[in-house]
Amino acid sequence: MLKTLLNSSLLLASCLLLQANMANAAEVSKLDESLVPVDSRSATERKKAISTGLKSVILKNSGSKSALAHPSIAAMVKQPTALISQFGYQDMDGELYLKVSFDHKRIIRLLREAQQPVWGKQRPLTLAWIVEDIPGERVIVNDESLLESRDLFQVESEAKGVPLLFPLMDLDDNMKVSANDIRGMFADQVADASQRYQADYFVMASIDTTAEPLKYNLALYPVGKGEPMHTPLVSKRDVVGDINTAVTEIISTVSEYYVGRYAIADTGAEIASYVDFIDITDMKQLVSIEKYLKQLSAVKSVQLTQLNGTRVRYTLELFGTEEDLHRLMNLEPRVHAQERLTIDPFNKVQGSDPFSPDESGGIEYRWQG
Repeated sequence: MLKTLLNSSLLLASCLLLQANMANAAEVSKLDESLVPVDSRSATERKKAISTGLKSVILKNSGSKSALAHPSIAAMVKQPTALISQFGYQDMDGELYLKVSFDHKRIIRLLREAQQPVWGKQRPLTLAWIVEDIPGERVIVNDESLLESRDLFQVESEAKGVPLLFPLMDLDDNMKVSANDIRGMFADQVADASQRYQADYFVMASIDTTAEPLKYNLALYPVGKGEPMHTPLVSKRDVVGDINTAVTEIISTVSEYYVGRYAIADTGAEIASYVDFIDITDMKQLVSIEKYLKQLSAVKSVQLTQLNGTRVRYTLELFGTEEDLHRLMNLEPRVHAQERLTIDPFNKVQGSDPFSPDESGGIEYRWQG
């Protein structure tokens, strides 16, 4: 089963590597799909597999296990037929799978109505520095590694919708980072080596498979710009029964941190805001920006409300807070924030601005799409 699931992950891995060389965040696809192993094509087995697939899709789109406990979502998991867009069987490597696709808009609506967090497609890219203690040696898991843990990390990261990138461990990496640096949690050393990958975060983890029971340790840091690394964003150490559990817990710990920052639940309040883009020169840019804003999990509605030369303002209604909005926008490589240095021209043209207490303050954006 692992081999089959890994094969389906190879394209994703290649795409993530390409995106990592181009920009920070990664766009996660197939958030409405699930591939579930089945023993037969019977109706009973199919119904059970569809429910399992829906659970997986709910988790990928929310990131929160508690979402599955909500009464309306739990009821839909038991009777998921209404959310199915298509399904079919696949025979891979002698094993039978049911591939199920669900209606993405209805999945999001289900989460919103249950006031559960929604995690959008644009997600942080994490560089994984993993050192594994195996009998006789200590190995850094690299992008081409044949270790079982490399495969397990890829499968688990795809299952949870957490884009993951492994270091190349070429000459440059080996000159900067050793297995002892990772195992000893020397964050500054690893942070310096992480700069070339342009990831949003890096995780350091050690897995000791020679211990009985197996031990692991992890710490998550942001990829900064040469600043000293101090307290990790999240850290954890534990003893577990096997390497599968260790990998699952490492990815789950990272995922839970991201969900807390980037998955947005409806506050129930009517929150209005706006964003300004500058240096807009053609209609195609306007269309692209509006399309981008509409897919953000913090945004309920978007309307282009003001134009002034090459500057444009979009008025937004939000599910979350303005802080949530700007945090999500910081993940988008096509969006570049800068401090507003001049008096807001929309204030000069339109009068007082109901959203901004300071005419000369705030943030404006450039679109490079």
